[in-house]
Amino acid sequence: MKLSRIAGLYVPIVTILGYVFLFAPLVVLVIYSFNAGRSTVVWTGFSMDWYVQALNDRGLQRGLQVSAIVAVLSAIISTAIGTSAALAVIKRPFPAKNLFSTLLIAPLVLPEIVLAVGMLVATVWSGLALGYLTLVAGHVLVSVPFTFLIVRAAAATLDPRLDEAAADLGAHGGQIFMRVTLPLLLPAILSATLLSAIISFDNFVMSTFVSGVGTTPLPIQIYAMLKTGLTPKINALGTMLIGVNVLAILLVMGRYLKTVRGTGQ
Repeated sequence: MKLSRIAGLYVPIVTILGYVFLFAPLVVLVIYSFNAGRSTVVWTGFSMDWYVQALNDRGLQRGLQVSAIVAVLSAIISTAIGTSAALAVIKRPFPAKNLFSTLLIAPLVLPEIVLAVGMLVATVWSGLALGYLTLVAGHVLVSVPFTFLIVRAAAATLDPRLDEAAADLGAHGGQIFMRVTLPLLLPAILSATLLSAIISFDNFVMSTFVSGVGTTPLPIQIYAMLKTGLTPKINALGTMLIGVNVLAILLVMGRYLKTVRGTGQ
């Protein structure tokens, strides 16, 4: 009986410890974002001043703007490339298909710093100036494998008879894609887009090598601030980003629950 009880408690205890391990640093970050002093480990009182300073910091504003622009552009481009490649692999027979798929996911197994150095060398060789173009290109290189794998997994579950039925009803290739394939793949495409945007927004290694003057992303801007001393201003910025993420999750979950209730009725 004792062993069975211990075995029964093992899963919930490990689960709780896992959640504590994941979220305890975030809780500490949020708490010390309201600290009145400059210390991030010694509590001296409650204050909202660090939020005001974070919102008024020109460097953080510029870094956030650059990261948002690059994340949106790279997410759109990488999703378009990954979706096209996934549909080609699943729906079209062509020579060296396996080699093509392997090359697309190769950046996943290569160290990102190797990709970043290669991207920098290619940029210098081509004579391009470091800036938005190189940032977006580098982030697309890192994100395409994820979008390709997500959409390919979803496309592999589609019944090919749906395309044949649409063609028998007179639909051409574009209509089949827009009215049959795209609606079925839309959840996977949206997931791939969000994931690639998050990967781009958080990227540090590639951004370090391919960012130029005036296009410093937020992670590099925060790292530069750490060199001069860690203050609760960074905690405040992190707390605001956490709040945005939680709000986005609540909005998505709200729409999902409404959809589920609507289909249930």
